Amino acid sequence: MGLFDFFSRKDKPQAVPVNSDQELQEKVEPVPGLKLSRALASYWPIIEKTRLSYISIDATPKEDLALEQSKFGHFPCMPIDFEYPTDIAGRPMYLLAQINCKELPELSGYPSSGYLQFYISGFDDVYGIDFDDPQSQKNFRVLYFEEKDVENYKADFSFLDEVLESDLLPIPKPYALSFDKKEEYIGAGDVREAGVFDFEKRFPSIEDDLREELFDNFQSTGHKIGGYANFTQEDPRLYKDQFKDYILLLQIDSIDEIMWGDCGVANFFIHPDDLARKDFSKVMYNWDCS
Repeated sequence: MGLFDFFSRKDKPQAVPVNSDQELQEKVEPVPGLKLSRALASYWPIIEKTRLSYISIDATPKEDLALEQSKFGHFPCMPIDFEYPTDIAGRPMYLLAQINCKELPELSGYPSSGYLQFYISGFDDVYGIDFDDPQSQKNFRVLYFEEKDVENYKADFSFLDEVLESDLLPIPKPYALSFDKKEEYIGAGDVREAGVFDFEKRFPSIEDDLREELFDNFQSTGHKIGGYANFTQEDPRLYKDQFKDYILLLQIDSIDEIMWGDCGVANFFIHPDDLARKDFSKVMYNWDCS
C-alpha cells in the first residue's frame, strides 16, 4: 500500500449511539493509554491506518563536535575541493544541520549512509526562505555527500567566523544530535489530514471542541525526520499541487534556545522519487511562526 493510499479509504467512522454532547465528549480508550472523546474515538479505524514511522531528534548543546557527527550548527564534513555554499550576496552560509545518515535508525526510503546537510543565509532576517519560490536555493541549500566523497575533507573553517557571530541565526550555538525511531498518527494540520475528519457533518454542535482535541492529541511537534509535519500557520502543500506528494525530510522546532521567529517551526520537504535518487536540488523549504 502506498503512503497516501489510506486517504482514499473505504473505512467509515464508527456509529456513536449517544444522545447528548456530554455523552459524545465522555472519554474512552480506543487503544490502551490513549483517551479520546467518544466522538473522536469513533474515527479510530481511520486514524489507525494513518500510522507512520519517523525519527525523533534530540538536540543537546555541545561545543566540541567532530566534523563527521550529526549536529545543528558547527562545521560540516565536506570534500576538500568542494566550494562552500554562499548566499545570493556571496557570503558563506550557516550550517543549520548535518545528518550523518549512518547514525540514523532505519527508516524506509531515507538514506542509510552519507552526509545530508542543510544551510541557510546567516544574514537574512527571514532565514533564507523565498516565500514566492520555496524551492529556490539562493539563500538556503541542501547538500548530500557519500562517505567516499569526504575521504579528504575541509579542515579550515576560519572563513565562517563572521556568520557564526550573526545575531540572525535560529540556532545560535552547536548541538549534538541523537536519534530514536518512533511511530505517530495523522498530524493535525498536515496536508494529509484534510478531508479525513467530517466533524462539521457528523458532530456540528461540538466541531470546534473536536478540532481542539485533535490538535491536542495528534500534534507532530519536535525535531524529526519523516512522519507528519507541524505548523503554526498552515501547511503550504495545501495550496500548490506540485507539492501535494512531498514528504517531510527534516523538521526543526523552536525548543529552548532554538527559535524560529516567534516560537515557529521549520520544515524541509522532498518528493519521494527525488529522495530515492538522493537528489536534493528540488527540496521545498518552509518556516512559519505565530
